Amino acid sequence: MRYLFLFALLLVLGCNPIPKKDKHPEVPQLTDLLKDDSKFRKVTDMAGLSKLIFLNNDRILLKPDNSNSPVKIIDVDKNIVFEKVYDWKLPFYIDKEGDLYLNGKKFFYPDYKIQEDFKTVVIADSLSKKSEELKDLNDSLKMLALEKYELEILKPYGIKPCPYTIVNTERCNVFKIINQTLVVRQIELFKSELDVPKSTIPKFDDDVLIGWRNGKLPSPDYLAYYELKKQRFKCDDMVNPTTVTLNGKSYLFAPSLGLYQILF
Repeated sequence: MRYLFLFALLLVLGCNPIPKKDKHPEVPQLTDLLKDDSKFRKVTDMAGLSKLIFLNNDRILLKPDNSNSPVKIIDVDKNIVFEKVYDWKLPFYIDKEGDLYLNGKKFFYPDYKIQEDFKTVVIADSLSKKSEELKDLNDSLKMLALEKYELEILKPYGIKPCPYTIVNTERCNVFKIINQTLVVRQIELFKSELDVPKSTIPKFDDDVLIGWRNGKLPSPDYLAYYELKKQRFKCDDMVNPTTVTLNGKSYLFAPSLGLYQILF
């Protein structure tokens, strides 16, 4: 079976799956180019981070990759606007106005110094707690009681029970403010209504297969060739660099590398 998959992969790749040499050895790697202070200014790399979210104006939310580190909001000059450790077991939401909802509180844009308690309901948690309370009932009675309870907790928010319990669960997802309550019915407990659109960077040549990555099944390793304002560079095709405009200035962003102001 493994070899059949490999054969099919080779067919998809085309008639020449043999790795080739770098077509443009004179073009610098993006990681090397980013070290040139005359061309780029680092705002943040991705060390200790799982995600960057671009908010209103020139602000960037730095989402940590572990629960012991704080979430931060900085501006493009690296000034910290907001910093707080949050409970990963609770929802974290950013609305269209830039307000933050975390740790059961609402923090108001723009400086987040004003805060208030905010009711949060996670449907799965409520059902889990109720199920524990009903653990002494037999399965049939427990199921009936849970179905009745689910109707009760959903009714104030105009939500109906979800029939898609195994497949198409995204059709049941809810993560929004309803009746002054943050209501969540989905596995992912983070959502942002804000994220500044990004632009693709044009390529000056076709990607080239330079090798194969090891794993349970081999996967192709491509080198991609980009040109940004007449500056050429290359990188792994999975890096997927883009540009984003913040406060009227252009920045290069890559999910694995971070955010850098373009100085040329």
